[in-house]
Amino acid sequence: MFKNLFKKIDSVFGIQEESDIGPEEKFFFDVVGYSDIKKLFMKSIVSKEPVHILLTGPPASSKTVFLLEMAEELNDAYYLDSVGASGPGMVGHLFENDTKYLLVDEIDKMKKNDQAALLNVMETGILSETKLKGKTRQKKMKLWIFAASNEATRLIPPLRSRFMELHLEEYSFDEFIEITSRLLKKRYHLERIITERIGYSVWNKMKSKDIRDVIKIAKLTRSLSDVDWLVDVQMKYGRRKDP
Repeated sequence: MFKNLFKKIDSVFGIQEESDIGPEEKFFFDVVGYSDIKKLFMKSIVSKEPVHILLTGPPASSKTVFLLEMAEELNDAYYLDSVGASGPGMVGHLFENDTKYLLVDEIDKMKKNDQAALLNVMETGILSETKLKGKTRQKKMKLWIFAASNEATRLIPPLRSRFMELHLEEYSFDEFIEITSRLLKKRYHLERIITERIGYSVWNKMKSKDIRDVIKIAKLTRSLSDVDWLVDVQMKYGRRKDP
């Protein structure tokens, strides 16, 4: 089930005293705070029966970080960003792979018919798809769904009712910097001075509180000058806000 749960902290952060940190804190180390929610997630992950959790709240509230942690640390997990992915792609992956944990970011952006497909799995344990010429295929599966949404009201009511819904508040600037530093040190082995510059620049210059913007910058960063240049390029040519 777990890829490297108990090696994670020691190998990346050099922490020696395992007894001081519970398994949920190790697993979700990149998430600052929310110890009770971390424990709830761990209980849900090891539950014998599927558990479905929906995290709601503003963009800067660790929702995506929770999902990214599970995507990296769990076997048989599939992460889906509903903004850039298609429903048929999701359904196709579930049919073709033995997926146990489906991690859906921005599930409120998912089309209604794709939401209905998830609802059917949650209610019946059967994944169904009707293809061209009316042909239907089905797959029986036990699927745990963990999702994040800014606007849960955009979900079809029956689907929303199947989730245990938890609301997260927006984190502070200091929490954003700490999350950025933990995540980027683990993923890209960047020095603290660089991770802090990335967090500061994304928050103050790009006026973004989205951890995904941090990751985009970090992937191309090797030095402080890289951070400044990449942020300048994003600010100059990046997507403009919708009118």
